[in-house]
Order: sequence, then C-alpha cells, then structure tokens
Amino acid sequence: MARVSVVPRERVAVVPLPHRFSGDAETRAYLSGPKAPLHLFIHEFRSGTILDIGPTESDCLAYVWTGEVEAEGERLYAGSSLVVEHGATLRLVGAGQGAQVLTFTAAETHEPSRAGGRVHLLPRERVLRVPGMISGVNGGMHFDSDCPTCEIWLHENEFTPAFITPESVQRSPHSHTEDEIIFVTAGQMRLGNRLYAAGTALAVSANTMYSFNPGPEGISFVNFRAAKPGDIIRADGQRNSETAGWQRHLGGNRPNYIEPDAPCRPASADH
Repeated sequence: MARVSVVPRERVAVVPLPHRFSGDAETRAYLSGPKAPLHLFIHEFRSGTILDIGPTESDCLAYVWTGEVEAEGERLYAGSSLVVEHGATLRLVGAGQGAQVLTFTAAETHEPSRAGGRVHLLPRERVLRVPGMISGVNGGMHFDSDCPTCEIWLHENEFTPAFITPESVQRSPHSHTEDEIIFVTAGQMRLGNRLYAAGTALAVSANTMYSFNPGPEGISFVNFRAAKPGDIIRADGQRNSETAGWQRHLGGNRPNYIEPDAPCRPASADH
C-alpha cells in the first residue's frame, strides 16, 4: 500500500462479503487485499437486510455511518459503533429506511494479545463527547484500547472552519506510530489544493508525515486503529502520547458499552 492512500466514495466497487461474513448486504471495498494493512468495507442495508459477522480471526469494528440497524435487540442509529472480537459472532439487521455500515479490521491475522470472544455495542448516545478539545475541534471516544479482551481504537473528531489559523496550519503535519484509517463522515477534507467529500477514506501508514484541513463546511471523521495508539510526532520533532492526551480530555472516564450475552462470551469475564 502507498504510504498515504485516498479513496473517494465513487471509486469503491462491489465485492463479495469479507471472509467470515455472511448475509445479503451489498458490500463495497475501500481497502482490501494483502497490500493494505487495515481493511475497510461499506455495507448497504435495506430494512430486513442481514449481515452476520464472525467468528473472525481478528477483532472487527463496525460504525453506523447513516440510517439504523438492530443488533441483539438494540437499535443502533447513525453515529453508533460496535466491536465483534475474534471468536465472537453478531447479526446486524437493517431497520427503518436502511443503513450504511462501515467495517474495519486488521489485514494480518496473528496470535491475539487479548482473549476476545465478546461483543460490545456503543449506541451514539453513550459516546463520550469532548467539546473544545482545542480551538475549533470537538471530539468523541468510541473504543479506547483499554478493554481487557480487545485492543480496538476508534475516535471521532469535528474540525470546524474556526480551526484554520496560521498557527494550526503550521502545526498540522504529523505522524502516528501505527497504521490508521480516517473516514470522512460529513463535510469536506482538504488535502493540498483538493477537496474530498463525505464518504472518502484516507489510509496512512505508520510513521508517515501527513496533514489535512477542514473544507469550507468543516469536517467530521472517525479514526480507526487495530491496536493501542502510541505517539503523535509533529514536524518539529515534538512527541505526545495520543492515549494520554485523550485520557486527559476524558477525565478518566471510559465508554459505557452494552455487552449482550453470547455463547462465545466468557461467563466469568468482567469489563
């Protein structure tokens, strides 16, 4: 995979369901195959459409981009997320007028570092919100890599046009110590002189310096990692712990997941 890959919505093609997925949801691939360290698919639901996830060999995160689905009797609206850990299974069913659901996974399967076997549902009203993280930026935490049984990370950000100042533009180039996928959920992403609309995915390899800015309407996006983030490294060499920064903003709070009973869920596990 290129160090930075940009995939607009209009470039994604219909593909078969990923390995260990089944059902009748139409699926398109943003990032897949052996050259992409992280995989991203989008699944189209109508009312009653079924998507069964698992049991997979690596943890899978799903994000409801538009519409609504049902999972284990819970209605999950746009902005909700969930994790199906390795060894677990979950059925999603299209509700209302349907939905568009993103699924993220690591491409490589390896010996898991945590037990897995559980499902975590996070309705949008349970997402921890952080208004005013810095000037012009709001945040939200979905999965913080601190679960005893999985390492998945997903946060969201909203960059308003007020973010754009000479200082912020100068500070924006940075890198991360792990591969990531950024998905634009609303607004526009400015990369150089080009604007990319909602539905664009940006894949960035570990230790790659990059930057983007909000378009004239601002930008909202989710950011996925398959494991716990390390440092943010700025172009001037300054390093900051990403997890420590989020913990400071969240004041020690953690997301409050719904954990439905499932045959593969360890009966004695406590989260």
